[in-house]
Amino acid sequence: MGALVWKAIRKEETKQPLPLLDKPWRELKFTEEVRTELIEDIKKYTTKTDDVEQPRILLIGQIKAGKSSFFNSVNSVFKGYPIFQATACEKETSMSKYCRTYAVYDSKSGKTLPFTFCDIMGLEPYSVGGIHVKDIINVIRGYIPDNYKFNPMEAKEVCKTCTEQPSLADKVHCIVYVIDASVVNLLEKELQNKFDEIHEEAHRLGIPQLVLLAKVDLTCNIVKDDLTKVYQSRYIHEKVIKVSQMVGVPVSCILPVKNYWWETELDMKVDILTLKALQQILRQSEAFFDEIKQRGKSREAPPLTCEGISCRLSNS
Repeated sequence: MGALVWKAIRKEETKQPLPLLDKPWRELKFTEEVRTELIEDIKKYTTKTDDVEQPRILLIGQIKAGKSSFFNSVNSVFKGYPIFQATACEKETSMSKYCRTYAVYDSKSGKTLPFTFCDIMGLEPYSVGGIHVKDIINVIRGYIPDNYKFNPMEAKEVCKTCTEQPSLADKVHCIVYVIDASVVNLLEKELQNKFDEIHEEAHRLGIPQLVLLAKVDLTCNIVKDDLTKVYQSRYIHEKVIKVSQMVGVPVSCILPVKNYWWETELDMKVDILTLKALQQILRQSEAFFDEIKQRGKSREAPPLTCEGISCRLSNS
């Protein structure tokens, strides 16, 4: 009898957990009604300050993570069909060599929507030409203009194109780290250190930080077959916990998404995850403007300077 009990205990210990949680760790309905509500909510968004009409959302992530693809997905939803304006590619080196600012337009009214994305060079080890953290910090502080070309292999003594006195509107108001869910456990230590440096500086400046957990469909077969199970997948939930600990943001600020890549028509489920992520990003952006008001700097730029020799300001 004792042996049978022992076997039963060992069997219970080795039993694999079910792939689906008993209940979703985040509630979200996937219906056309929800999709429409999210679109309308985003369209009517306004900031709490007269100094900024469109919050600048900076997308940061390693190469092939899906930074440019997320902008393309947002753009696609409001265009009404998949469109790939920002260069996205599966090459081993970053396709985004420039600092690019992208607006999104409503296809029906033609009006600019109340937010802009800032897309920069992907994070890579310095040994293969990765962007310097100081360059990213200069983007955050508003010194780097649109169409500025990064060249980490060639440090510039003077940057004549940089913004000398950035306004509040020039600065980044929300940082979104884009992480490929399929390689969370494979991030190199150097990239992890870069994330830590950026996180520390953003925290000091009072800038909200979120994470897009991209490519969830390529990470979990259950989610690949049914995207509505994304918040019930035990595997995705474990990835979310891991990323929260790794990047240092709460679970509530980690947003699973599937970006458009090969599709020629929109998918309601993909749209809802994209729109929900964007809605949360805009909501969190308000925390920056609240922080600025508390610091008494809503009309005055913080006394910051441009970092590093790769981007020194010049009066010439």
